[in-house]
Amino acid sequence: MAGKMTPLESGLIVRKGQAVPAIPRGTPVSGIANAAEKLSRAGRNRGGTIAITVRLDPDRYGRLKSVGLEHGLTNQEIMVAALDEWFRKDDAT
Repeated sequence: MAGKMTPLESGLIVRKGQAVPAIPRGTPVSGIANAAEKLSRAGRNRGGTIAITVRLDPDRYGRLKSVGLEHGLTNQEIMVAALDEWFRKDDAT
């Protein structure tokens, strides 16, 4: 490696199993997260899917990760549930 590396401080090093999310637990959960909990990982159809990229600001990304950790959901499950909810509301108008 070229260049000087910044040394790790003791506050950055944690023992295995002691790491905590950067966003505090207890972040309010919206209806989207509740809908995502209902998704069954076994029931997803992976055939014919198209990959997309979503750019999020740090606050939204932190909340996404926090909700995923709290509810045992992947980013994929949360994003699909959010889109489904958006489409459902759009169809109702």
